Amino acid sequence: MKNYTNSKRRFLAAALAAGIGMAAAGSARAADESLNVLIWGVTWQSAIKDISEDFTKQTGIKVNLVTQASSGDGLAKLQAMRSRPTVDVWFTTASVATRSVSDDQLFAPLPTEQMPHLKELPAGAATSHYAAVYSYPTSIIYRTDLVSEPITAWADLWDARFRKKLAMPAMGMYQGRLLMAAAGQHGGDPLDEQRGFAALEALKPNVVMFYGSDAQARQALAQGEVAVLVAPPSQGKRVADAGLPVKVVSPKPAVMNFDVMMIVRSGKEAAAAKFIDHLVSAPVNEEIAKRLNMSAVNVKSAQPEALRDQLPRPEDIYIPDEAVINERIADWLDQFNAKIVN
Repeated sequence: MKNYTNSKRRFLAAALAAGIGMAAAGSARAADESLNVLIWGVTWQSAIKDISEDFTKQTGIKVNLVTQASSGDGLAKLQAMRSRPTVDVWFTTASVATRSVSDDQLFAPLPTEQMPHLKELPAGAATSHYAAVYSYPTSIIYRTDLVSEPITAWADLWDARFRKKLAMPAMGMYQGRLLMAAAGQHGGDPLDEQRGFAALEALKPNVVMFYGSDAQARQALAQGEVAVLVAPPSQGKRVADAGLPVKVVSPKPAVMNFDVMMIVRSGKEAAAAKFIDHLVSAPVNEEIAKRLNMSAVNVKSAQPEALRDQLPRPEDIYIPDEAVINERIADWLDQFNAKIVN
């Protein structure tokens, strides 16, 4: 009887241990069946929400959207949780992503063998550590009721007819894209900063504001304080949606911008890779672009109908090296403040 009792006790103990182990494993699996995605506010979250729900239906992985005020704010949040990240996927700009990839403790490389749709992205839209979710050119947006002759080239903005009619992005907006457009307007090297700053100095009589806020610039165009705005096409759509006549053109060099996704080392890298690959797949990427009025990056995706006559021709596109921009932007800011603003 004693041996039976001891055997029974050992069996119960083993069963209890196994039960605890299975419960722990179940809890771990349950925890793994979700992703926290750090992304900007309402506009972006509204675009991603339904798509995330479709991803959940397909994979069983729930997606929680977490708000960041800006890419810089998002990076600060991630660095603060470095020892135990609670974010799995991060949306940011290509420029901030390029500065961040050296942080190997926080960010994981993309497992390309598990992400077949990365092969459908053009050169420059994906690197070892990030993949673009959409792109957008630096464009010229103008009120057709305030501009009598069509604008077809960057050089048009230097014409005297635009004296005190332009709103241009400050150097910190869009990482110096205006400087690159100015430098490359006649076929020159967009990274020829000496040429670019000389062109911006010559442009000053035509500029009402070098803006630091998209909302400020849109309001100026909507109220007729300026007739021309240099900004992404999405800004033109917002003004047009208010009932005002605008046209958007993206002449050569059409300096491109990418918003991208990165994988955080949270222990859920495989699920994060699956989510990113889902978002860059052709039909999903097409839907994201449509909702945000951005340019799809998957080469198999159709571009939003509203954008088709606003996007640059492929031969006019210029994709800058973000690492080079990051090396130079501080000096560009200093020169811009000294030579152009003051």
